Amino acid sequence: MRLTHTYSRHWDIETRQHELLGIDLGEGIPRKTLRYALAICGTWWALWLLILGFPPARAVSLFLAPPIALTWAGSKRSQTYWRRTNLLVWSVRIAYLMRGIQPVLGRGRIPGPRLGLRLRARRLGERIPQLPRMPGLEGLFAIEGPDPARADGEPVSTRPRVRLYGPDAVAKSRRKRRRRTTTPTKET
Repeated sequence: MRLTHTYSRHWDIETRQHELLGIDLGEGIPRKTLRYALAICGTWWALWLLILGFPPARAVSLFLAPPIALTWAGSKRSQTYWRRTNLLVWSVRIAYLMRGIQPVLGRGRIPGPRLGLRLRARRLGERIPQLPRMPGLEGLFAIEGPDPARADGEPVSTRPRVRLYGPDAVAKSRRKRRRRTTTPTKET
């Protein structure tokens, strides 16, 4: 059995920040990481200042460490999807937990009905089996009973019809199309 190597991973081209506020950063920090850091740290610090105010001297590490750790872990490449960062993979998982899979109605022109909190809670109960057993939360995260995702009905089954066209049929349709698109012009 032959084994080969893929070298395209080494040729990733990403823009890097070589200088920041007049300080030379050497090879530099990737700009995507800086964008993540700006969004995460800005949100964390704004919420902290809004809810708790300025941190006391003892809580400065609590003020600084979580967004920096989240940025560091989130900007790394995912081990399962090497083209994506961990932050993107986490956000896709959260979006699935929040919205789930929406039905496609009218070829996507009609938005599907919102299945609501019940379906999200049920999905969380299925993913974390300890939640339905917690006292006071049995009813919210129950995984028994009818599936609320089936409220729209059963999935529609389709039977696509496959047609095979030969080169003569393709040439005939191209001639028809060419005749329709070109209009003769008179030069006087």
